Amino acid sequence: MANISIKEISSKISELPTPDFIVQRIIKIASDPNSGTKELNSTVIESPSLTAKILKLSNSAYYALPRRVSKLSQAISILGFKSVRNLALSIFTANTFFKNEFDFFNTEKFWKHLISTGIASELLSKYVNYPEKEEAFLSGMLHDLGKIAMAFVMPDIFEMILKTSFHKKISFIDAESLLETYGHQQIGKLLFESWNLSPLITDVANFHDTPSALSNDNSRSIVNIVNVANSSINILQYGYSGCYDIPVPDSKSWNELGLTPTKYKNYFYNLKEKLNESDDFMNLKNIVEDIGNEMEEV
Repeated sequence: MANISIKEISSKISELPTPDFIVQRIIKIASDPNSGTKELNSTVIESPSLTAKILKLSNSAYYALPRRVSKLSQAISILGFKSVRNLALSIFTANTFFKNEFDFFNTEKFWKHLISTGIASELLSKYVNYPEKEEAFLSGMLHDLGKIAMAFVMPDIFEMILKTSFHKKISFIDAESLLETYGHQQIGKLLFESWNLSPLITDVANFHDTPSALSNDNSRSIVNIVNVANSSINILQYGYSGCYDIPVPDSKSWNELGLTPTKYKNYFYNLKEKLNESDDFMNLKNIVEDIGNEMEEV
């Protein structure tokens, strides 16, 4: 279908925003086991608006902290470096990619899908004893960002995929295949490579809908987790992902995670409860309007 080449797509993706210096520094510090709270604190407070938003989200019902925190250093100590990194990347993503409105795409509902998949992935990691729950959240939250990147770099094709998905009542990726175009998984991979994110993140972006195609065993568990979490959010019809099929988790992912009907039923019930505690994360307009102008000045 598409005459656009992968070289042209890569070129257009390179023109999209990348995390600014502060967010990049936060990512680096969070990945360094030798970093200290003082170093992370001094980096985040370079942006007062980012600091305020991290504090606000830290006090949300989602984290259920034993007491309200009023200082960034407290939030870092209680939540941990990687959770603060996740908050910074979530805020950057919302403010950068979700300001634009599309006639054919509801960005507020799509943001809800991304955040809820992050929450679902983090919760599932506990059920299957995956130790890196913060990586599960971040991978889930970013998994479908290739779709909105596609809306920027190839909007006509993106709109056609959405219309095909709706009229055929199929998934977004099946509509991509039907139209024989480059997919959101490939675009997500290219986007996160341009951000210099970890192979875990890029593998999730590239294989969350097709986990059986993954060859990197180091990423297998996290890809499986996001696949099942994503399907679960679509089953709940929470937010909007451009899919109109009846979602089913990949059978291989299900088996490799050691899921059983009973375990999944308990997870699914707790997921619905967890989502009800996450209004502060779901409110895209609140995040963008609060920090939008200030972030541009940083």
